[in-house]
Amino acid sequence: MMIKRVVSLDIGMKFVGIAATDPTWNFPVIIGTLKRKDSIKDDLERLGEMLDFEIAAFAIGHPMQSNGDEGSFMPVIKGFERRLKEIYEGIPFFGVDEFLSSKEAIEIKNVKAKNYREKKRSGVIDSTAAAIILERFMDSADFKKLKESFKEN
Repeated sequence: MMIKRVVSLDIGMKFVGIAATDPTWNFPVIIGTLKRKDSIKDDLERLGEMLDFEIAAFAIGHPMQSNGDEGSFMPVIKGFERRLKEIYEGIPFFGVDEFLSSKEAIEIKNVKAKNYREKKRSGVIDSTAAAIILERFMDSADFKKLKESFKEN
């Protein structure tokens, strides 16, 4: 039997950062970065190819402003999420505030101004942001309930 894992996505215009829980659900693991193409359908097919394990739930980064309002990129996220829900029917989805996750990822990766463009182009920041989003979700009551429900099964 395969162990199910929680997957976190940091969805951007050019990249989707991907992270997942380790098999014990104790810490986030960076899976990689998906360079986005022209269609969400293509992106989702390639995402499915990257995930070689069963999925327990998705934690999707939601761009929120400091005042709590949705960020301007939220309609794109919701469109991606809607298509993802069609493919992964019955799997729970959780929105996670991703406010400043990319900034935090830049600090974690110790990105200096001179190599920021290179790191951004390679998607390193996006995959690290996905791990940060997952870590935030793992600190939530929703995650604790989800983890408990899988222990019971």
